[in-house]
Amino acid sequence: MVLETLRLLLTDRCACDGEEVRLAATFDELNITDREKSELAVTLEELYGVELSSDTLKDCDTLEDLVGYIEDRL
Repeated sequence: MVLETLRLLLTDRCACDGEEVRLAATFDELNITDREKSELAVTLEELYGVELSSDTLKDCDTLEDLVGYIEDRL
């Protein structure tokens, strides 16, 4: 559920190829800037009601890290 939402956001807002958006992908591999990552975090906070602090974002190197963090708090 969260991965699919993230895939849609990344393909729509960051011009990522949907096939590249997989759990093991890093934000660097997807060429996601810190600003884009922060904007994604705001959207995900609104959608899921989970706070994503700047420290949390720094600790999320892969999509799996971010998805796991959100899903653990749902």
